[in-house]
Amino acid sequence: MGLIPNDVIQQVIERSDIVEIIGNYTALKKAGRNFKALCPFHNEKTPSFVVNPDKQIFHCFGCGAGGNAVGFIMRQERLEFPEAVRVLAQKCGVEIPETQAAPSSPSRELKEEILKINAQAAAFFHDMLLGSRKDDAKAARDYLRGRGVNLETARKFQLGFAPDEWDALLKYLRSKSISEELIAKAGLIVAREGKSGHYDRFRNRIVFPIADVQNRCVAFGARAMTDSDGAKYINSPETPVYTKGRHMFGLQLTRASVGKLDKIIVVEGYMDMIMPYIHGVENIAASLGTALTADQIRLVRRYTPNVVMLFDADAAGQAAMVRSLDLLIDEGMDVRVATLPEGQDPDSFILSQGLEAFSARIDGAVSLLDFKFSWLSAQHDPATVEGKSKISRELLATIARFKSEVAKYELTKVLAQKLNVPEGILLKQADGQQRVPVNTTKAAVEARPPASIEGAQELLLALFLKDHAWVKAAKEKIGPEDFSEGLIRRITEVMWPLAEEKEEWSVNDLLVRLQEQTAQSLVTGLIDVEEKKLGDPALVFQDCVGKMRREKQKKARAQLVEAIRQAEAVKDTEKLDQLRQEFNQLLQ
Repeated sequence: MGLIPNDVIQQVIERSDIVEIIGNYTALKKAGRNFKALCPFHNEKTPSFVVNPDKQIFHCFGCGAGGNAVGFIMRQERLEFPEAVRVLAQKCGVEIPETQAAPSSPSRELKEEILKINAQAAAFFHDMLLGSRKDDAKAARDYLRGRGVNLETARKFQLGFAPDEWDALLKYLRSKSISEELIAKAGLIVAREGKSGHYDRFRNRIVFPIADVQNRCVAFGARAMTDSDGAKYINSPETPVYTKGRHMFGLQLTRASVGKLDKIIVVEGYMDMIMPYIHGVENIAASLGTALTADQIRLVRRYTPNVVMLFDADAAGQAAMVRSLDLLIDEGMDVRVATLPEGQDPDSFILSQGLEAFSARIDGAVSLLDFKFSWLSAQHDPATVEGKSKISRELLATIARFKSEVAKYELTKVLAQKLNVPEGILLKQADGQQRVPVNTTKAAVEARPPASIEGAQELLLALFLKDHAWVKAAKEKIGPEDFSEGLIRRITEVMWPLAEEKEEWSVNDLLVRLQEQTAQSLVTGLIDVEEKKLGDPALVFQDCVGKMRREKQKKARAQLVEAIRQAEAVKDTEKLDQLRQEFNQLLQ
C-alpha cells in the first residue's frame, strides 16, 4: 500500500462533512453553531463531546479526545492514519493513486491478504447457495425458504452454502493461486490428523459471513441443517482479523439507524437479527450467540448508550443476558430488558406475531433491576429470609456498579420495597459490601494527551490557533526548541514551516500534518480556550514569550554553573575562563 499524496489527503478532508461522518456513529444534537453528543470514547452521562462544523473538528471536554474527520475514524475504527484516509476517501468518492512507498508491515499485509481470502470465500459460498444445481444446495435453499428467508434477504446478508464435500472451497481458492498456508491462517481449512494436507472447515452447512463495521468479512458462522450433521453451529477460529467477542452480527448494516434512533436491540443469533431486520426493525444486532463482552459493548457504545436486551427465553439465553448486564453498567450503558413468551425467540416471534407485536415487546422492556429481581426470585424465594438475603446480596453488588450516587440510592430504595425490607437495612448492607471498581475504558485512557504543558506555552499555542499572525511575531523571538519537549514542541515544529509555506492556513492543514491522535487532541482542546481566559492578546503574547525566554535563560545559567563546577574540579583554567565569560554575558 503506497503513500497518499498530501493534496489528496486535503481533498478527502475537504469533501468529508464531519457532522455527517460522526452522525453515522453517535446521535448528535444541535447546540448553537455546534453539535453535542455523549462521547463515544469514554463513559459519561452528560454530553461533553462537541463537533464544530465551521472548523470541521471535534473535541471531548471530558476525556480530551479531538481531531478532524480522519482523526475520528482513526479512533473509532482503530485504524492508522493512511487507513482512515482511505475509508473516508471511499465514502466521499475520492480516488487515491498508489505511489511507491516502503512496504507495509508483515502483520498488516497478512491481515489484508486474509480479508481478501475471506471475501473470495464469501463469494464462493454465496454462489453455491444461489447458483448450484446439486441436491445439497437445493436442500439448503429449501431450508432457508422454510425459515422465511427469500432471495432478497440471502443477497442482503450474502448468505452462503458450504457444499457437502471435503475440499470444495480449498480447490476453489487454490484455483485463484492462493497458498494453502494462507487459507489455513484465514481459518477456512483444517489440517488432516496424521496426514499431510487440509480439508474444508465448513461442509454441508448454511454460511453466515460475519462483517466488521467497515463491511469487511472477518469470519464465518455455519449452521447445520439437520441434527445429524454434528454441532448446530461451527464458527471461524480466531485469526489475525477476527477475535471472538469483538464483533456484532449485522451492525455494519444497522449502525446508522442505531445512531439515528439512539437505541440498539441486542439479540443472540444470526436469524434472531435477520428476521426482525427484514420486517422493519432497523436498529438491531446480534451478539453471535454469547453473552456480551466488554469489547462488544464498547463497539455498541460508539453509536448509542441505550440498549434493549432481547435474548431467548430459555435458561441458556437468560443466563447469557444476566452475565451481560453488569458489564453493561460498567460501561455506562442505559439498559432495559425485553422478554418473549416461553419457547419463542425473536426469529419465530416476529414471523408468527408480526412487527407490531414485536415492537410492543421492545416498548415494554423493563429496567435492569426489575428483570434481575424476577430472575433471581425464580431461584430464591423472596418470601424467605434466606431468599431475601441472597437476592439482596446479588442486586446490591449490581447497584454498586452504577457511577451515580443518586442512582445507587434510588435503586436501593426500590429494592427495599420489592423485598419488603426497611431501606435503612439495605443501605447499611450496601455500605458493608465491597464496592465493585468501575473500569476505565482503554479508549478513554488513550484519549488523554500524556504530556503536561506549562501554562504560558499552552496559552501561547491557543493564541497561535486563534490568530495565525501571532506565529509570525513569535518566530522573531522564540523557536520550537524553546517549547517543552513532547507534544507541544511537536506541534510548533509542524506549525512553524506551515506558516512559512502558507500565508493563510487552517486548523485542518495543521491536523493533517500532525496525524498523531494525542497531538490532534491537544490542538482541538486549545482551539476552544475561552476568550476571557486569553484576555488581551498582545499582553498574553508579551507575557508568555517573556516567561519562556526567562525560563530558557534560567536553564542556560544552570547548565553553565554545572559546567563551571566540573571545570573547577579538574582545574581546566582555559575552559573555566571561557565559561565564566559566557555566564557574565547571560547576566547582562
